[in-house]
Amino acid sequence: MLGAPISTTLIVFELTGDWQTGLAVMVAVSLASAVASRLVQRSFFLTQLARRGVHLAAGPQAWLLGTIRVETVMRATGAPRAAPEDACREMIAEGVFVQSGATLEQAMPLFETVQRPFVPVVRFGPEDEAPELWGALFQVDALRAVNRALTRMAAEEHS
Repeated sequence: MLGAPISTTLIVFELTGDWQTGLAVMVAVSLASAVASRLVQRSFFLTQLARRGVHLAAGPQAWLLGTIRVETVMRATGAPRAAPEDACREMIAEGVFVQSGATLEQAMPLFETVQRPFVPVVRFGPEDEAPELWGALFQVDALRAVNRALTRMAAEEHS
């Protein structure tokens, strides 16, 4: 399913110039679209984009989360208002952390599962070394970053 029933109908009508053929195509395309929407979740183009990692079907919020890197939002260890190191190390020992190269798309679901205001951010070195604590991602900072990105996007759309 290409996901363009109106375009298909108009192209056929323009190529044939016959309103009877255009009407038949309109009925056929409408029925095909209704059946295809029950069988296939996304159009061909959205499927191709999803394979490339672009998830437009979920809306701009999901796409934006994949564009914001954790290290641009996190609070570094030793910075003002940083997360307590001992709490971060406990969470790392429990296996609760985000890698430094991750995006907010990967990090945001963690806040729901851990029920804490922050998640440690780690950087991995060679295989035999423990993960290095790099900082912490606070949920409020992540939400602010998403809000700023949405505001920029809305301003760009309406300018």
